[in-house]
Amino acid sequence: MTNEKEKDPENTRPAGHWSTWVLGIALAGTLLGLLYQGRQVASIRTDVAQLTGNQQRMEQLQGQMQAGLAMTKGEVNETLERLNQQVERNRKEAKTGATRAQYFARQQAGEVLNKLNAKDQEFDQKLTELKQSNAETTTEVGKVNEAITGIRSDVASTRTDLDSTTSELKRVTGDMGVMSGLIATNAKELDALKKLGDRDYFEFTLPRSAIPQKIADIQIALKRADVKRNRFTMEVLADDRRVEKKDKTVNEPVQFYTSGTRIPYEIVVNQVRKNQVIGYLAVPKTKTPLRSGNTEPLKAKS
Repeated sequence: MTNEKEKDPENTRPAGHWSTWVLGIALAGTLLGLLYQGRQVASIRTDVAQLTGNQQRMEQLQGQMQAGLAMTKGEVNETLERLNQQVERNRKEAKTGATRAQYFARQQAGEVLNKLNAKDQEFDQKLTELKQSNAETTTEVGKVNEAITGIRSDVASTRTDLDSTTSELKRVTGDMGVMSGLIATNAKELDALKKLGDRDYFEFTLPRSAIPQKIADIQIALKRADVKRNRFTMEVLADDRRVEKKDKTVNEPVQFYTSGTRIPYEIVVNQVRKNQVIGYLAVPKTKTPLRSGNTEPLKAKS
C-alpha cells in the first residue's frame, strides 16, 4: 500500500490546495467581519458621543431652566412681598381715613346740633316775644281798623266831592269847532280832571316872550295878553309847524292837531295877567293815527 501511495503522489496535492483556499476564505471572512464590526463600533461610538453631547446640552439647558426658575421665583416672591406691604399700608391708611371721616362726621354733626339748638332757642325767644306783643298787636290792629274806617270815610267824601266837581265841569266847542273834553276853570276842577285820567295835563305859567317855552312835546310863545278883555294871542309850535292862535278868551279850548293824531290837543287859559297867562295843556293819552289823506296835521283856526 505504501507503494501505491508513492506511485500516485499527485493524489495528495489537491487536498492540500483546497485546504489553503478554505483557510484563505475563512481568513478573508474573518477580516471582513472584523472590518464590519469595527465600523459598527465606530458608528456606535459616534452615536454614543452624540448622545453624550446631547445629554450634556440637556443638562446645561436644564441647569439654565432651573436657574431661570429660581430667579423668577425670587422675583415673584419679592413682588408678592411688595404687594403685601402695599396692601397693609393701604389698609392702615383706609383705617386712618375712616377714623378721620368718623371724627369729622361727629364734629359736623355736633356743629349741626349746636346750630339747631341755637335756632330752637331763637325760635322759642321769637315765639315768646310774639306772644308778648300779641296784645299790643291786637291794639294796633284796632287802631288800623279805625284808620281804615276813617280813610274809607275820607274816600267816600272825596268821591262825593269829585262827583260834585265833575258835574260842574263843562264841555264846550273849541276854536276849531270840535267838541272839547271836559275843561277846568280852576285848580280844584283841574285836580278832578287829573283824577279822571282821560288825558295827561300839564300846568303852565307862560310869560310874554318871543322865545317859545316847551310844554310836554310842543312849544308855546305868548305874543299878547289883554287883562281888561281877558284875551290873549299865542303861537303854537309842533311838528316843525307854527300856528298863531289870535285873540282867544279865558277858558276857551284852543285846539290843534299834531302829526299822527285824530284827537286834538287843547290849551285852556284860566287867567290872563299882565304880560303872562296861567292855564294848562291837555294831551290825549290815546293817539289815533290820522287818515292817509290828511297832509296838514297842525291844522288850526286863528
